[in-house]
Amino acid sequence: MRLTIQFRPKNGTLILPINYEEVLQGFLYRSIQDFELANFLHDFGYMKEKRRFKMFTFSRLSGTYRIHRQEKEIEFFDEVTWQVSSLLDSLIFDLARNYLLKEQFLLNGQPIHIEETVVKSKEIAEKCSYQIRMLSPLTVYSTYENRYGEKRTHFFSPFDPVFSDMVEKNFCNKFQAYFQEQPTERITIKPKKVTQKDKVVTTFKDFRINAWNGTFEIQAPLSYLKFMYEVGIGAKNSQGFGMFEIIE
Repeated sequence: MRLTIQFRPKNGTLILPINYEEVLQGFLYRSIQDFELANFLHDFGYMKEKRRFKMFTFSRLSGTYRIHRQEKEIEFFDEVTWQVSSLLDSLIFDLARNYLLKEQFLLNGQPIHIEETVVKSKEIAEKCSYQIRMLSPLTVYSTYENRYGEKRTHFFSPFDPVFSDMVEKNFCNKFQAYFQEQPTERITIKPKKVTQKDKVVTTFKDFRINAWNGTFEIQAPLSYLKFMYEVGIGAKNSQGFGMFEIIE
């Protein structure tokens, strides 16, 4: 299920750090009224071995903006649109109710007015393959130790031969964490319209992340696609990565 929020900065503009995913994640957690749900998602989530999955994701902000590179800030004007997606209907309804009833919020210390709140569940027609467009960039990576015992992280490009395998592995981990069983069919993904201009280099809590926007093609059973549509594809979904829309 998905929640679309349209809001307007009360002071005319909204200034955020260029890498604003952490700001949005904090805003989302603070907006949850159900304390037990907020605590579960923030501190626990669904586990597979040592991995924790929150089963939600969110888009980047959409609207008119200007980037101030020297200050490392982005300034939004007028109406701004933000989407949140989750497998947990309770989370979407909790957020929607809060945004609908309260309307006035602070985002990065600046007042905003919620103008519209829409909850939708998408009907998806079954196909052999699906084209998707990223609403927040897709990332997959592996962590290893070099010969000096130092931890290193390698991010995979969509043009890397193992990119699809890494996306599938991440999907399997999330699927098992939620359903407590392994998926029985394969999924594959390949870049459709992706160029170097779609590469996004950002940071989250001082951790550098390489991710990719653009259009991809997925082959997957419909039920698996619906799962990914709601929780996000790839890694770091609850940090604002891997949300997509389906191109009809």
